[in-house]
Amino acid sequence: MSLSATSLLPSYAPSAVVPPYSPEPGNDERLLEQAPRVKPRVFSGNHTRKFGRDTVVLNAQDEHANVPTYGRSALIDGSVSLEDRESVSKVALEIKGAIEFRAAGSTVMQTILAEHCIIWSMEHSEGAACPSTVPFATLLPAQFEYNKTMYPLPSSYFVSYASSNGVYIKIAYSLAITVSRARGRKLAFLSPKNTMSILFTYSPRTRPGRPIAPLVNDFLADLKIMPEEFHALTLTVHPRPKVLLQPVDVQLFTPSADVFPLSEPIPIHIQLIGPLASLREFLPRADGALPARSCVVVRLVRQNTMLVDGHKESCQATLGTASLVPMPPTLSAQDAWDRDGVTASLDWAGELRCDDAGLSVEVGSFDAGLVAVQDFIVLDILEPAGPKSQFASVRRPRPIRLVTDPWPDA
Repeated sequence: MSLSATSLLPSYAPSAVVPPYSPEPGNDERLLEQAPRVKPRVFSGNHTRKFGRDTVVLNAQDEHANVPTYGRSALIDGSVSLEDRESVSKVALEIKGAIEFRAAGSTVMQTILAEHCIIWSMEHSEGAACPSTVPFATLLPAQFEYNKTMYPLPSSYFVSYASSNGVYIKIAYSLAITVSRARGRKLAFLSPKNTMSILFTYSPRTRPGRPIAPLVNDFLADLKIMPEEFHALTLTVHPRPKVLLQPVDVQLFTPSADVFPLSEPIPIHIQLIGPLASLREFLPRADGALPARSCVVVRLVRQNTMLVDGHKESCQATLGTASLVPMPPTLSAQDAWDRDGVTASLDWAGELRCDDAGLSVEVGSFDAGLVAVQDFIVLDILEPAGPKSQFASVRRPRPIRLVTDPWPDA
């Protein structure tokens, strides 16, 4: 393009003024959808520990807690108060984290966090004496690297399986402040270094991406209206060989979400569908002097997986067992006994909680490479009449993820 041609370019109007925006809808607007945000709880107290001549103070802590706690990417800030500060030559801060576990007869330890910094040194003080109080601040990383793969920094965690040859998993974090002093004649009897180590709990908070839809009394009606809100775990229970009964189909309905908070129950609905002659085998029955037992069991199971020499070793524990309530049958008692070939259903409703086993579960599911904590909803159809049962037992798991916090109310 020639220089003269540029003078023929059309003129452009100035851009329109950008309208003002507000987090709240205006008079002619309405809110379509909102993901509520919850601010993390912030403490105003201090965690104070004295180590001989020196004292460490950690800010923004619950002053009644025995151990300081930090969340994801948290700021660790505080100060160290020093006596005999004239002899101090250096003050260093170190943050450590490690995974340790025992499985398959081997003990494995892997460092996942190791950060070190000098918070004061005589070398950079231009001859000035160390102050009596030295502040410090550092951010916790959100991730760590293992085998060239990045993983979220896992929560502090400990679990032990005494019945499994001493299998245990331990994930622990600590901070250490080391005060180095130059030895003088008057202080020759004292150690030149004072290392002050404090264990802390790392507790990253997580929550579901959406609320959990409850299961109401009229479950089948809700299933027809909004099937997308439910997840169906299906299986078929087959009769034993040479048994002249038809198979029974089983469905476990749970909310369609894959993420559930530790503190809230998981609503469930179970339905067995088949000919009446087959369903009678699954009715609760007493076994001698023992009370009647249900052949349907739903549990919340946690699986801890450890990587040892390239092989995975796993241990499981039941976090809770659902309390099931039988629902009214769809047929009359007369029909139930007179019409063997009619297809009918047996239904149960209940809730599954992770504290039914008396365990204090505070850590959700996570994957840290060497160690993974996975959670499952497990459906067991037990042999209705024990070894003499006409049907074999069946088990089917559904993988889920447990998180620390519930969905916040809008």
